[in-house]
Amino acid sequence: MQQLWLLKLTRNKILPSELSQQWDAFIDTLQYLEAISVPRCVLLTSVKSIIVQVFADASSNVYGAVVHIQTVSKTGETRSQLLCSKSRVALLKRMTIPRLELAACRLLVKLTNKVLAALRESVDSVKLWTDSSIALS
Repeated sequence: MQQLWLLKLTRNKILPSELSQQWDAFIDTLQYLEAISVPRCVLLTSVKSIIVQVFADASSNVYGAVVHIQTVSKTGETRSQLLCSKSRVALLKRMTIPRLELAACRLLVKLTNKVLAALRESVDSVKLWTDSSIALS
């Protein structure tokens, strides 16, 4: 989509062949969505502890955050599952990678706050992760 915006194509214009091939490849992969199964229950029964781990990252085109929830039952069984994620397309005005990494960290914090507010169980630990030393500074 970002490439289409950069080309300023209108609805009636024909796509360049390279973009047309990319769109065709994308449309061909949509059939595999039916095979994806996402379990709805993420917490174990008789939970001993809950750990929320959130990761953020960015590239020149997109940035995002993903939340994993790890539960440990009283019997010692451990389960780690993807809970949710959020992504954003970078602005058309080119931004530096450090700025995008910082935007990813901001998204990480906002998503973490929403998840913690929505959880009805008490969380034992929250860990936020990024590989950007500039954003950490």
